[in-house]
Amino acid sequence: MSTEDESNKSSLPILHFINKSNTTELTSIHNNDIESSPVEDTKTELSSVDDKNIKQSIENDNDEKPIKTVSHSRRVHFPTDDSQLRIISDAPEPLSNRPLLSLGVILQRYRAACQRLQIRPFNCLLDQLTTMDDGRKSFHDRLDCLKIMNEKIDIRHVDAFEEILSRCRFHTLNFESSTIDDLALTQLFDIIEYYESCTHINLSNNRLIGFQGYQALTKYLRKTICLERLDMNLIRFDENSILSFTRSLRLSTTLYELHVESCQLNGKNLQKFIQNLRSCICLRELYLCDNRTYDNTLLLN
Repeated sequence: MSTEDESNKSSLPILHFINKSNTTELTSIHNNDIESSPVEDTKTELSSVDDKNIKQSIENDNDEKPIKTVSHSRRVHFPTDDSQLRIISDAPEPLSNRPLLSLGVILQRYRAACQRLQIRPFNCLLDQLTTMDDGRKSFHDRLDCLKIMNEKIDIRHVDAFEEILSRCRFHTLNFESSTIDDLALTQLFDIIEYYESCTHINLSNNRLIGFQGYQALTKYLRKTICLERLDMNLIRFDENSILSFTRSLRLSTTLYELHVESCQLNGKNLQKFIQNLRSCICLRELYLCDNRTYDNTLLLN
């Protein structure tokens, strides 16, 4: 019993009581504990390593600074002639490398497009594609004329036209006396410009051309490289439309023949038309019949 009691007593913690007046002894104990702690040693070691890393990073940054001055002058020289020119390549033409389709196959594609878009195919197109003499030998050869006259054309019909215009080219596209709104006309100009579908386009007697339609015409005349003749007969021009139309003519680089007959171009409209038309360098032939211009001969000088 005595041995067990002694062992239990030795295992119990020993409490030391220190007087408040004896504070020096307490501080010395705490200081000894702090100095003997291993955490502080590791902290000091880490801080020294961090200082070394910071110094190395600063030195590296100083080494990687860009050089602002050069010991010698540097210049770039380009040759003035084409001695270093190796290859000249033209932009690929759409569908030019595909096999040439006959007019019968193109007609079937047009019928299928109309059926898909749920519209009635135009009888004038069916008759022309059936009876037209096809003398093409390549995609670059053009047929004579495609007429779509006295028809109401919306954007779905233009989508169906693309099956024809993307497979064969024409000298003339005739939309005389047809009703084409601005949305359909905008898409039509995009298709004609992309496929270079014609060299002569006839939009005579189409009185629904508005501001967006003239903007589309301006864009088309600026980008086309094959249009040579434009017919705009029997169209009533107002002050806004005459400005938009003549400004679009100034941007053309290939148009040399313009027909604006029976458009009632007189007075101020004729004056604005002539003033803007003077800057159209490529234009060679201008037809102004039946515009009552005999009272405005001074404006033409």
